[in-house]
Amino acid sequence: MKSVVTASIVIAAAGLFGNYLRFSNRMPDRQPAFSGIPFEVGDYSGEEHRFSDQSYDVLKADTTTLRMYRDSAGVTYWLFVAYFSSQKYGSQIHSPKHCLPGGGWKIQKIEPYRLALQDGSRKEINRVLIADRERQQAMFYWFETRGGAIRDEFGLKWDLMMNSLMFRPTDAAFIRLTVPLGNESLQQATARAERFFAAFYPPLEGSLPFHN
Repeated sequence: MKSVVTASIVIAAAGLFGNYLRFSNRMPDRQPAFSGIPFEVGDYSGEEHRFSDQSYDVLKADTTTLRMYRDSAGVTYWLFVAYFSSQKYGSQIHSPKHCLPGGGWKIQKIEPYRLALQDGSRKEINRVLIADRERQQAMFYWFETRGGAIRDEFGLKWDLMMNSLMFRPTDAAFIRLTVPLGNESLQQATARAERFFAAFYPPLEGSLPFHN
């Protein structure tokens, strides 16, 4: 009988604590400042674009930026960043693994990739080869939180749980760069992406509220 009472108390306490975590929400001290990401850097020149209103309704991000850049060779780079001030209450980030097929893209390959940064460090991200009927593109994406870069959805949920337990903000960002292959190989497109991030990652990182 005693063990049953003890188990009931533990279950009830866990339920109350879980409910508290669900409805408690510490908001971040500041919002992202995407205006700090330049449109002109070296040989790159960019402009702001938008998806359809329906896409933003599904995404449920607090703020986003969608940029199309061109380099001196005319190659395009699509940079998309979506920021979520909280991942609770049904506002979890949508995975490209689910969204891409719905948009008519087929995922031909997805693999971990270590992105080299300007300071000599490396960031664990995803490299994806996608295709529709007429073209192939290389996509590089990851989730960024106060804990750093996260590659997969499981890691994102774990990060959410840990931040909730520690009563920290549960904000997160989704970062994606898409580069067309054209007549190039995946390795050549990757080299272009590396050069792009070398120019744009420092201001991109500074625009997010995760780092001082």
